[in-house]
Amino acid sequence: MVKKCSACGFDNRDDANFCASCGSSLAAPPTVKPVPSVRVVSPVAPPGPIRISPPGMCYYHSNLPAGYICARCGRAICRDCAKCYNGLVLCSQCYSLVAIPEYAPPPPTVCAVPAAVPTTVPMPAPAPAPAPAYVAAPPPVPTYPPARALWGFIISLIAGILIIINAAALISAGFYATLVGIFPWIAWFGAPPPWLLVVIGLILGIIVCIGALLMVLGYGTIGSVVVFPAAIISLVLGGGFVAGFVLGIVGGIMGMLGR
Repeated sequence: MVKKCSACGFDNRDDANFCASCGSSLAAPPTVKPVPSVRVVSPVAPPGPIRISPPGMCYYHSNLPAGYICARCGRAICRDCAKCYNGLVLCSQCYSLVAIPEYAPPPPTVCAVPAAVPTTVPMPAPAPAPAPAYVAAPPPVPTYPPARALWGFIISLIAGILIIINAAALISAGFYATLVGIFPWIAWFGAPPPWLLVVIGLILGIIVCIGALLMVLGYGTIGSVVVFPAAIISLVLGGGFVAGFVLGIVGGIMGMLGR
C-alpha cells in the first residue's frame, strides 16, 4: 500500500510519515477537540538554541542546498546527509535510530553439563587404506642388434669351399689314390670314382657354407652348431684337404664367441 500526499499527490511508502517530494505530513488530520478554556501562562525561555535552516537549505548543513526530505522527521537534507533504509530516504539522525548494526556480538556461550562417560569405549573406526603409491614404469630394456661373427663367417666359408673342392677332386683317379694312402677308409666306398662319397662331400660343404651365412646374419651359436658336425664328418672324404676340417673347427669357435 502507498500513502498519497494530500498536498502534491506523490505516492509514498505506507510506513512514511512525511512526503518525500514536498515534505508535508502524511498523518491523518487530527479530530477536532473542544477548545479548552484559555489559561494565561508566563513565557519560558527554551532549554537550548533552536536550529532554523534557511528555506531550501539542508537542516544540518545550512550552506548546502537540500535535495531530499527525511521520510521520518520531515527535515530537508542534502545529498551528504541522505541515507537509504528499506527504500526510505532518512536523515543521519533518524538513520542512526533505526539502522541495525552491521556486527552483532555473539550470544554468550552456556557451559553444557558433560554427559556421563559410557562404560564401554567404542572401537575406533578403521583407518582408510592408504592410496597406492604411483610407481613409475621401469625404463625399457635397450635392445642391441645381434653380434655378427665376421671372422667366423670368413673362416667357415673357406672351410666349406675346401670341402666341396675335396669332394670334386675324388673324381680324379690320381688324387683318389693319394687320399686312399692317407685315409684308407675312403676305399670302403668302392672303386674310383666313389660317387657316393662325392655327393656326401658336396652336401657337407654346402652345409658348412650355410652355417657361415648364419654367423654373419647374427645367429652365431646356430651357425656354429651347423658347422661343427659337418666339419668333423668331412674327415670321411679327407676333411677338405685337412685344412677344411681345421678351419671349420676354428670358424665354429669364432661364431660361438660372436667374433
